[in-house]
Amino acid sequence: MRFVRELAEPWGLLLAATSAGAAWAVQLPALAALGVGVTVLAARAGVAAATRPKPLPEPEERALPDVEPGSPEAGWLRRAESAADGFRSISGSLEAGPLADRVAGMEPVVRETVDTLRRLAGRATATGKALTRVDVGAVSAEKARLRKELKTADDDIRGDLTQSIEAVQAQEDVHARLSSAQRKLLAQLRSGALGLDGLVARAAELSAATGDSLLDTTTIGELDEQLEGIRRGVVETEEATRRSLG
Repeated sequence: MRFVRELAEPWGLLLAATSAGAAWAVQLPALAALGVGVTVLAARAGVAAATRPKPLPEPEERALPDVEPGSPEAGWLRRAESAADGFRSISGSLEAGPLADRVAGMEPVVRETVDTLRRLAGRATATGKALTRVDVGAVSAEKARLRKELKTADDDIRGDLTQSIEAVQAQEDVHARLSSAQRKLLAQLRSGALGLDGLVARAAELSAATGDSLLDTTTIGELDEQLEGIRRGVVETEEATRRSLG
C-alpha cells in the first residue's frame, strides 16, 4: 500500500522525530510527545499518499494486425511458417560439425524473417480492407461527370466544381497507392515464402552430404547469403510500405 510505504520514508520519520522532540522540549509528557510524533508521521504519510502522482502504466506492446483467414497473404504466411518449422527440424537433426553450427546460428534470422512476413501479411489484409472502402468505379464516374459539367459551368460555380474534382481525384490517388502497396506486399510474401522453401531444400541437400569432403565452408556460406537476401528483401518491403502508407 502506498500509505504504508510513505510511513517508511526517511523524511517523514525525521519530521516525526523533530515534532516529538519539540513537544518534549516544551515539557509535554514523554507519552504525549511520542503521540505528537506519530500523529505528524501519519498525517504526512496520508497527504503524500493522496497527492503523489501514480506511476504511469507500462506501455502495452502494439498488437500485430490480424491476417484474414483464407486470404492469399494467409496462404503465403502459412507456407513461410511451415518452411521455418522445416528448417528448425533440419537443424535439430544435424550431427555436430560446421554445417550444424552454421544452421543453428541461422535459426534466429529465419524466425526474424517470418516475424517480418507476419507483419507484412497483416498489413496486406489491412490494405485490402481499406481498398474496399473506396469504390473506384463510382469515383471515376463521378470525376468524369464533374469534368463534363465544368466545361459548360458558369464562372460562379467553376471553383466549387474544381474543388470537387480535386476531392474525387484524391480518392483515386489513395486507391492507386493502396493497390500498389497491396501488390508489392503480396509479391514479397510470395517471394519470402518461396525463398524460405528453397533455403530448407538447400539445407536438406547439404545435410545429406555432411560426410562429403567437398562440403567446404564456402558451400555452407551460401546458405547464409541466401537467407540474408530473403531477410533483406522482406525488411526493405516493410520499410517501403510504411513510408508510402504511413
